Amino acid sequence: MINLIYSIAKLFQGLKRRINGNKSEIYRQIPIQWKSILRHRVQFYNRLDADRKKDFEDRIQYFLSSVRFIGIKTQVTDIDRILVAAGAVITLFGFRKWHFSNLQEILIHPADFIIPGTDKKVRGLVGYGAMEGRMMLSRKALIEGFYNDSDGKNVAIHEFIHIMDMEDGKVDGVLSDIMNEMDISPWMHLIHQKMSEIEQGRSGIRKYGAANEIEFLSVVSELFFENPDKMEKEHPELFKALDAIFNPSKEV
Repeated sequence: MINLIYSIAKLFQGLKRRINGNKSEIYRQIPIQWKSILRHRVQFYNRLDADRKKDFEDRIQYFLSSVRFIGIKTQVTDIDRILVAAGAVITLFGFRKWHFSNLQEILIHPADFIIPGTDKKVRGLVGYGAMEGRMMLSRKALIEGFYNDSDGKNVAIHEFIHIMDMEDGKVDGVLSDIMNEMDISPWMHLIHQKMSEIEQGRSGIRKYGAANEIEFLSVVSELFFENPDKMEKEHPELFKALDAIFNPSKEV
């Protein structure tokens, strides 16, 4: 949910480097309970080979060391922490030296919650105003997002993609600091083509993707990370574009 966060896009500029020069962080092996959560709930992790699983685990630890979790009318659990961290790591897994440097707190609600100052209920929200630097998530939606990897819905991935969208100072469905400039115009053309197909009922992409360019990026990214085989089969051009964005050939 991107509602009402345009004014704070600048606060998220610059996904910071997580490795400085030749010096990288060294992590202990993660607890076996955490590995069990990853194995049983995170299919992206299960698709990785042994070396990349270790990298994923290290980056889970890094993320958890850099943010604070707060339960709103609930107690935060290890499952909450690991699934949120997995969402963060998945979205940036193709970018080894970056992390969400401006995100400080994750607020976990038991279920859907009201956007502060409104009467609208949501499953997830990137903070704005007095809530800047925070992400709010429904535990129910968080767990459901990782339970079924064939529905193209994952609220953690969705919200982290919104933060990535803010990285260039504009919230517009374009990751300008990641994409090649020559690819932006074809990407926007593809977005509008696919949004039109959704509106006409000729697409398997869920309807929320047609709300605007911002939500389109997050919605299709959910599907890309959750079920890449399905996306490649049903939306080959879109899959190719997202693969070029999230799995760049050069290390950045």
